[in-house]
Amino acid sequence: MKQKRFKKTLLASLLTLSTGLALSAPYEIVDLGGLDGNYSVAYKLNEQGIAVGVANGPETDDGGREFFGHAVKFQQGGNEDLGVLTDGTFSEAVGINSSGIAVGYANQLSEVEQENGNTVIQEKLFAIIFDGGIEKLIEKDNLSQTRVSDINDSNLIVGYGMFDVDTEDDNEAVDRGFVYNNNDQTYFMVPSLADDVSRKSYMTAINNSGKAIGFADAIVPNSGQFTIQSFIVDANNNFSISEIPTVDNRATFAHGINIHDEVVGSVYISGTRDNQEAFYYDAQSGSEELTFLGFLRSDFTDSRARAINDNRQIVGRALVSAPTLNEFAAFIYEDEEMKNLNELIPCNSGWKLTEATDINNAGQIIGFGAKDGEIRAFRLDPTGGAVESCDIEEDNNSGGGSVPFMMLVLLSLFGLRRKKS
Repeated sequence: MKQKRFKKTLLASLLTLSTGLALSAPYEIVDLGGLDGNYSVAYKLNEQGIAVGVANGPETDDGGREFFGHAVKFQQGGNEDLGVLTDGTFSEAVGINSSGIAVGYANQLSEVEQENGNTVIQEKLFAIIFDGGIEKLIEKDNLSQTRVSDINDSNLIVGYGMFDVDTEDDNEAVDRGFVYNNNDQTYFMVPSLADDVSRKSYMTAINNSGKAIGFADAIVPNSGQFTIQSFIVDANNNFSISEIPTVDNRATFAHGINIHDEVVGSVYISGTRDNQEAFYYDAQSGSEELTFLGFLRSDFTDSRARAINDNRQIVGRALVSAPTLNEFAAFIYEDEEMKNLNELIPCNSGWKLTEATDINNAGQIIGFGAKDGEIRAFRLDPTGGAVESCDIEEDNNSGGGSVPFMMLVLLSLFGLRRKKS
């Protein structure tokens, strides 16, 4: 595959010289850095422009790393290592509210002696609040291996963990979503959409009006089979649950919700191995239909929406290669058009933006991509500038601006990907 060569056109150069002003692309890209390692990923962004995520540490003399992943707060004046639990090695921050309170999860290791006398290392996961320190959520009976997904400005937190629904039966614990009120330290456990204690549910996001979203196992009517369906939980209305429509009973995954109860996510595409298409849904409209957002190209049939701001700008990732290569690029969807964010940054930036994970109401976008051979967290700041005209030389249909799928797989081994895609 030939590498693309970008250069500003002669016209752009002449305009710059004639006006004395530097041309600016629609977005300025900011390298968010990390914790002195070679990868960092940003997951969530608040209205003050502060992002949280995960990063690894400096290289050691033996070629290893001081740590493989610590929760990090990306901010002006220097990034903050949010730390790990005592006897822990890993943490990740995936949500932050306007007060700067971050949430995520962390591990803790302990030695357990087996019946044969051997000792093994046991790992447990705990939902975490980062607020001037690192603290576990109050534990709940029969709930373990917890993770947090998001927090709103009222300190309502959503997440999921392994929950023993009925301690009197023989069924083992299953993944169940929860809404946790950090003000009174109470839990609401979210059931699946199937009348079966062995079925799962997950919570992914919550807005500032107390509407939380997630997805769960659901029964396909008149078939006895199961699918995955998304839903909304209203924390201010006795935790009432309303289902989000699906199409032909295909699996749907809700990932983002704004203050207007507009939801985005992705829907499984029938007849494919794991391809999905990004969707938008207005929960206040009463509509029974999803709006599909399409793809960056019609022959690259995979797109996944991650977040939506209050201005109805949507961000996520989309396929930009032949399906066998599985390469993705970050996108923004606005004005009824999906745009490759790699085409909206300066031509000579050296970045390949893989996924946009969040967008705030100022239009700032965060995510991760590749630069100088490393996985790096970025923030895009809107400039109001015009799209730069770049000469692109290529001999294939690989799209542009992506990290190969196998790199994403490697990231997942270090806990850098969320539970579901």
